[in-house]
Amino acid sequence: MSELLFDKAKVAFVEGKFDEAVQAFGEVIAKDPTNPLAYYSRGVARFNQKDLAGAIEDCTASIRLAENNERVYCSRGAAYLALGRTEEALSDFNKAIELNEFYPTAYFGRAEIFTRLGEKEQARMDIEVATKIQRKRGQSHLEGQGIMFQDPNA
Repeated sequence: MSELLFDKAKVAFVEGKFDEAVQAFGEVIAKDPTNPLAYYSRGVARFNQKDLAGAIEDCTASIRLAENNERVYCSRGAAYLALGRTEEALSDFNKAIELNEFYPTAYFGRAEIFTRLGEKEQARMDIEVATKIQRKRGQSHLEGQGIMFQDPNA
């Protein structure tokens, strides 16, 4: 039953129905509060709703249950960054890189922080690393996450 709910939530998310996705992921969590993917997915949906505090809360819950997913750290880092909480964002992007040094999204996130801090050389180096990783993978986008560097006030 929770697998069907999870699929329903994913469909709502892909269709951009974030209120519906948040509700459905919440139902999955109510049935299985130990599911880190449900918390992470609801967190990303909340980010897209511009509920940054909710996104951070859900990503943190996901990390408590399974702390080895670089995508969760990047998503929480993006929410921290959108709130201007650069130290916490930097910590999360660094953790994501520690978990997977070939995850370009983390380098792009960290480059954004370095740019905001005026550390242009560090930013350039991270963009260069991320771009090389993407080229090696044949990617032309940021892992399809669709959450990095969106203005939550737009």
